[in-house]
Amino acid sequence: MEIDIDKQREAQEKAKQLLAHEEQKRAERRLLRLVLDLENGRSEVLLNDELMERLPGLISLYCEAGDRDRVKVLIEKLGDCACSEDSKLRERAVMALSLCMVGLRQQDQDHPDLVKLITEVLLRWLRAETVFLSVCGTVSKQLQEYGVRMLEEGLWDECEYLLEVFHQIQSGILVKSNAIRSIVSRSQEAMATDYILEELTIVCLRGRGNRRQKAEKILIHLGRKAAIHLLETLLASQEKEDRLRLIGLIPATGHAAVSVLKEYLQKDLPWYGIRNIILMITAMDEPDLIPLIMPCLEHEDIRIQQQVLDCISEVAVENQSAYLLTALPVVTDDLKVSLIGYLGQLGGVESTEAFLDLLSKRDSFSPNVKDKLLQSLAIQVRLSDSIRAVNMLNMILAERKNLYDPNSDPVTQVVNQTLQILAPRFKQEELSEDTDKDQQEEAISLAETVSFGNSPETLAHAKRQVQKINEEVTSLLGSGKTAEASQFLFKKCVEAAKDKQFEIAEMLRDRILEVDPNALTEVINAGEVIEKEQSASISSNHISIWQDLYDSLTTEEFNALYHSLTTADYLSGDVIVKQGTNTPLLFFVNSGVARLACWRGKDEIFLKKIGPGEIVGAGPFFDVSTWTVSLTSLGQTNVQILEREKFLELLEQFPGLEPCLVNYCLKSESVPDLLEMSGEDRREHPRYPVSIIVMHTLLDESGSNSMRNFKGEISDISCGGLTFFIRISRKENARLLLGRGIKTSLSGSDGEQIECVGQIVAVRFQHFVESDYSVHVKFNEPLSDTVVKSIIHSN
Repeated sequence: MEIDIDKQREAQEKAKQLLAHEEQKRAERRLLRLVLDLENGRSEVLLNDELMERLPGLISLYCEAGDRDRVKVLIEKLGDCACSEDSKLRERAVMALSLCMVGLRQQDQDHPDLVKLITEVLLRWLRAETVFLSVCGTVSKQLQEYGVRMLEEGLWDECEYLLEVFHQIQSGILVKSNAIRSIVSRSQEAMATDYILEELTIVCLRGRGNRRQKAEKILIHLGRKAAIHLLETLLASQEKEDRLRLIGLIPATGHAAVSVLKEYLQKDLPWYGIRNIILMITAMDEPDLIPLIMPCLEHEDIRIQQQVLDCISEVAVENQSAYLLTALPVVTDDLKVSLIGYLGQLGGVESTEAFLDLLSKRDSFSPNVKDKLLQSLAIQVRLSDSIRAVNMLNMILAERKNLYDPNSDPVTQVVNQTLQILAPRFKQEELSEDTDKDQQEEAISLAETVSFGNSPETLAHAKRQVQKINEEVTSLLGSGKTAEASQFLFKKCVEAAKDKQFEIAEMLRDRILEVDPNALTEVINAGEVIEKEQSASISSNHISIWQDLYDSLTTEEFNALYHSLTTADYLSGDVIVKQGTNTPLLFFVNSGVARLACWRGKDEIFLKKIGPGEIVGAGPFFDVSTWTVSLTSLGQTNVQILEREKFLELLEQFPGLEPCLVNYCLKSESVPDLLEMSGEDRREHPRYPVSIIVMHTLLDESGSNSMRNFKGEISDISCGGLTFFIRISRKENARLLLGRGIKTSLSGSDGEQIECVGQIVAVRFQHFVESDYSVHVKFNEPLSDTVVKSIIHSN
């Protein structure tokens, strides 16, 4: 029988197709059973390779068919498997989710809600996973791509949770292996593109409300690149509000900020850049970070040194004394005064020894603060058990004996008070051979003979004031309550010191030892309080009060200006400057309150109270005019003064100082506005505009004509004075005119010559014409209104 080969082949092919079709049906039935098992919670089905291979395609088919609810159920079930205790099952579940995300994103019609659901499930797994799985890298990259897409599209809410998880892993909040942390860190950094960082930063600084808060949160979670971008923005910022916001934001990036700040501290930054980094480290409140900023104590800018000390005081807990003792020999002498007092409060043998070491180097102290340093150190060594303290203090007495009056020298008085406490502890033979016999005898007998710097009359007055206090003390002692009596005296002593009643405070301090010889600690503490209240040292306060001004200066400009200021203290009622004075001084008010007023005849017109942080005197200092106001102290007031001559010397080296100081004064000085509101800037007589070029003659001190004549164009005239314009090459030459007598020859309408004699009260630069100045003259005797009108009509 002959076989038809072609028909046989055709039959075989059909049979194969039938078999394949049946096998496909069986495979589909198996797949459906596996899917049903998965939906019913049988997680072990994920070990089936067929399911793993076909599940992504099946989910895509369900999506095309519109069966999205079933897709969501499958994704949730895979999420449950991803949290299984079996690492193999977790890996298979995560792999399936990863493949499903790829499949969904490759479809023509994207499914953002399903992609978002898979993302949330994967993040839930990533938070819990502790073992490095082979799929970790792939999933991290997928999450990164999803996050970048959301950020670029402005869908910040959608990627907020993702970034939070990345941040918690990178910062160690979620404990992971180094391999997982490394992969997540790379993805986090890849999300921080330049475009995204720039947009988020702009919203942070210029946005409002919820959107600004979202931008801040995302930046915090973007890690190291975000910290670098924010720090660079901070260093370039010219707006104070922006800088403050950035200084608060950068530390919130956590671990990422630490490495960035450490790296930037090694760079050559301007002083304000270093200051801001120290501020941020302070805000992070991590004592372990303090060693990062300790090298900054050697910076030449006192503002940097002060910021480091503030950081140590606020952040250091266990090793504060050690850090501050390291700072003591390094910081500038201006800062040592307050630092010594703070270390004294902390106590410790190491501090006392450090104070003695510093005293031994007293010859190198800055002259500006030498006496304050000596006083502060003399107080702080009162707890010393070393004969070295007595010997050193006696040497100080010997050094000052021929230079200062012992009854008025504050240093001698404080040293004597300390020796009164220290000397009785040591026998005469223990004193140093370097101390002569007279000094030895003086040291031993100090307890009975030393004076506390007050005259007998002052001491008698103080005793009368503390009589009621002593009555209470006597009552306590009569009841055997010695400790309570000493504590009561200490409390009253502190109250008196804070009320600036220093004589009473010193009397009460001395009484403590009389009542209780064991109350040495109370005596020392009381002395510290008195010294602190008496001290006029305001170095750190000064920097804080004038921060806005100093922030605009370079380190060199700041140091030069700071050391050119002289300090002055005024008691209540003292006149700081008098109206009509021809003295170009700029007053920086550091503490206390002063009364700003002007005089109209015999009547004083109050303008305002001047307090810390305010500047007075910009007009006479910059514009060349006499003082139109007076300044009187209301209580104890401390000011620092800049003299015009010193300022001119500074400008030769630092010409940029003038615009900075002028701009600051324009913001803070309110004298012109106050005078305008009070009506005192208005002349008593109406001014009439004119344009007359006439001859002016300067007068000498006796009121006679000098050899100096010049022409000037009068711009206005009144019964009380006139204004004219002249050209002057230098402002300091203009200042020479201030206060000078001057005679001006004018013509009346009938041709009569009228000589007007007065005094130059102001010379002001006119910015619209280079080197032109307006000269303001006040007549010694007012002209009549008829004469003024005659002058006007003749021209």
